[in-house]
Order: sequence, then structure tokens, then C-alpha cells
Amino acid sequence: MNAEELIALYEAGERDFQGLDLENIDLRDVDLSCANLRLTNLRNADLSCANLRLTNLNYANLSGADLSGADLSDAYLNDANLRLTDLSDANLTGAIIDSETKLDYKWYCVWKLINSKFNVFDVNLTYDDTDLEEHDNNLIINGIDLTFGDINLSNAELSCAKLEFINLNGANLIGTNFSNSDLSGTNLSDANLKNADLSGTNLSGANLKNADLSGTNLSGANLNWVNLTGAIIDDKTKIDHKWYLAWKIVNGKSDNLIKNYYQLSLFNLLNNSFDYNQYIGKDLSSSYLHNLDLIGLNLSFSIFCRADCQNANFTNTNLYCANFHDANLRGANFTNADLRYAILIGADLRGADFTNADLRHINFHGVDLTKSNTEGAKFTTFDDISCSWNQLNDNQFEELCYDILREKHKLTNIDKIGNSRSRDGGRDIVFFKGVDINKKPIKWIAQCKLKSDKRSLGSSQVTDISDMLVAQEAKGFCIMTSGIIDATLHDKLDALRDRNGIEVEKWSYLEIERFLAEHPEIKARYFKD
Repeated sequence: MNAEELIALYEAGERDFQGLDLENIDLRDVDLSCANLRLTNLRNADLSCANLRLTNLNYANLSGADLSGADLSDAYLNDANLRLTDLSDANLTGAIIDSETKLDYKWYCVWKLINSKFNVFDVNLTYDDTDLEEHDNNLIINGIDLTFGDINLSNAELSCAKLEFINLNGANLIGTNFSNSDLSGTNLSDANLKNADLSGTNLSGANLKNADLSGTNLSGANLNWVNLTGAIIDDKTKIDHKWYLAWKIVNGKSDNLIKNYYQLSLFNLLNNSFDYNQYIGKDLSSSYLHNLDLIGLNLSFSIFCRADCQNANFTNTNLYCANFHDANLRGANFTNADLRYAILIGADLRGADFTNADLRHINFHGVDLTKSNTEGAKFTTFDDISCSWNQLNDNQFEELCYDILREKHKLTNIDKIGNSRSRDGGRDIVFFKGVDINKKPIKWIAQCKLKSDKRSLGSSQVTDISDMLVAQEAKGFCIMTSGIIDATLHDKLDALRDRNGIEVEKWSYLEIERFLAEHPEIKARYFKD
């Protein structure tokens, strides 16, 4: 029987075609729903996009057939041979197979996923379930649409599975274990992933739009290029810091942004295995750290600029040289914390508790502590910012000047010329800052003069400036001293500027010490308490 004859009989009302030899037949897009094809030979047949709903295919030979896009919902496939069959995008919802069905492992897993059979069995299947081809124990499925029915894979064991580009839109995945799986490109939009384990999972390029991630473990997951629009996370969600920030940016105006979310992107801080020194010098700028418990950690040299640390607990925490510029510290607890050389400029300290905290060497210029508790705290006043210049030698002072200039002007082209007292032609530091009228970078020469007792520096100690600038083709001169610049040197430099058009920059100990008060991280590298 050929295809035309079979179709004509079916359209005339015939449904019984069992036992026919239809090998290699072309039945693309044909409606054979509810037909009896029991014991039929359909080897290598083209049944792509055919309607085989409720069709009896028991004992049928479908090996090598093309069933891509076919509707096999509620079809009977007991003891059918489906080896090497293409079931891409086929609807297997409700399809019935038994222990004698011959089915490639991949499609058997698809059948189990579509029919939510992983609630009972995990992916480490045995041959007891069906007559399967040889396979490894890891689930490997790519590019399959699993949205034919209400997918319920709650509490399923799918760790280490390879599920690239699967469509799980709207699926029930509560408590499902996807740890260390590959879900790259997978559509999880509107999926319910409450309390699911996605730790170590590759989710790159996945769609998590409007997915519920409440209580989900995403620690160590790869979320590159993931769509997090409208995704829901809560105080029990475990998510790495950078991905939390990405979620927050994407959902900055979303109704799903939970304002009282306690930032748990640093949840590893609370684990027993946490290395208490691993966050030294970390950049936590703009982090959301509401109510986070950071008791006793070493966060020295860390950056909290613009971070929201309201009600965070920093009791006994090492915050030496930490930068809280413009941070929200309302209600934060700094009891017994080490805040020496910390930066608090612009921080909101209303209600902050600094009981017995070490606040020495902090620049409090413009900082309002009137509504903070500072009982028992250790202070040095802003006026007492002097440096012990006798702790430095000439070479160390030049290195300090180098660091100051680089930080002050954000320089990228700056060089220290040799060691102090070397033949440097009057050049201690050479840098480029600004441009001339021809938009050419301006070359500067800096000379560094250490005065351990803060004595004055006069014009007689800074000679031949003009000749040196001409020889070096420089248009800028900078003098840096730990002493006072006296009137004779001021006049000499002013004349150099007015007569020769040379740009001039002057640093006495006053300017240097005030700058270091605002940059305690630099000061701490050169001076002991």
C-alpha cells in the first residue's frame, strides 16, 4: 500500500492498518490519529509532523523513522522499536511505553521529563525501565521543547545533566537538583525554581525572566548573558555578589525588587569553611549589605564606596584603611572595630554605634557624628594629622611623592628617575599632565626635598630650574617638600610661571599631610602609628 491509498482509506473512515509493510513511506503532515498501526512496519518512514495522537503503535517497527515534530500524545508504544528514530520536537505527552519498548536513551529521558517521571526515578537509570541502547549515566539532552504539558520536575535529581537549550518555560522545578549541570541556553522563563539547587551550574545564555528563585542556591553558577528581568530572589537565595548586582541593576525599577532583601551574595562569609582573610582589599562598592552579619572578619583595605550597609554588624571587624566614602552606615554597629585610617567622608552615620571603636587617624572633615554613639572610642583630631618625617629617608620620600602625584592626578604616564642623590639632572620624578595649545601632553619635572624637622626650603636649595626645564623640554615644574616653602622660593616659582609660562605646582608639608589624611591607605604604607 502506498501513501495515497492509505490516506484515502483513512479519510473514508478506515482506521485498522495493522500488520502492513509501510517501510520508507512518506506520511509527512498526515493525520492518522486513533489509527491502529499495531505490528506495522514503518522502518525509515517519514512521519515528521504527523498527527499520531492516540494511535496504536504497539509492536510497530519505527526504527530509523523521522518523527520530528510529530504528535504522539497518548499514543501506544508498547514493545515498539524506536531505535535510531528522530523524535526532535515530538509531543510525547502521555505516550505509553513499557519494559519492551526499544528506545534510544536520549528520547527515553525526554519522555520521562515530559511526563514528569523524574519525580520517582533519577537520571542514573537502569535497563529495568525499558529496552535501552547503551548509554552513560549522565543525562544528555539538547534543544528539546518540554512545554507540551504542565512539566512537574519538583525535587527531581538532575545533577551533572547536560540540558542545553531545553525549553522548560513555566515548569515546576521546586527543589530540583541541577547542581553542576549544563543548562546553557535553556528557557526557564516563568519557571518555579524555589529551593532548587543550581550550584555550580552553567546557565550562560539562559532565560530566567520572571523565574522564581526564592531560596535557590546559585552559588558558583555561571550567569553570563542570562536574562534576569523580573526574576524573584529573597533573603534565602544564595547568589554570587556580581550576579546579585546584575540582578539589581536589571530590576532596579521592577516590582519584584524586594527592598528588604538582605544581601546574601557574601553568604560564604558565614560558612564554617570561610577564610577570614579572603576579603582583604575587596571592592564592595555599591553593594547592598543591609543587616549583614560581618562580626570579626578581616576587611582591611576593602572598598565600601556608596555601599548600603544600613544596620550591618561590624562588631570586632578589622576595617583598617577601609573606604566608606558616601556609604549608608545608618544604624551600623562598629563596636570594638578597628577603623584606623578609614575614610568616612560623605558617609551617613546616623544611628551608627562606634562604642570602643578605634577611630584614630580618620579624616573627619565634613563627617557628622552628632547622631552616632562614640562612647569609649579612640580619636585623633583632624588637626593632629602630622607625619613623623624622621621615619623616612630620601628615597622613601621620593616614593611617597610618586604615589601622591599618581593618585592626585590619576596619572598613567609617570616615572621615578633613579634613586635619591643619583645623577638625575635635577629630575626626581617625570610625569605628563594636561595638554598645551597644540594638544600635546605637557611634560612635568618634580623635585622632592625631605626635611625631617620641617625646616624651610629656600630658593638657594632649588637651583637652575629654568635651564633644567629647557634641557628636558618640560613645561611644568613641581616642588614637593616635607618642610615649609619660604618666601624666596615662592617668589622664584611665581616668576618662573609669569615670565616663562611654566606651569607650577607646590607641595609643602601642609598640603602633603592634608592629602595623606584623606588617603590613609597611602599614609599607612610609609608611616607607623
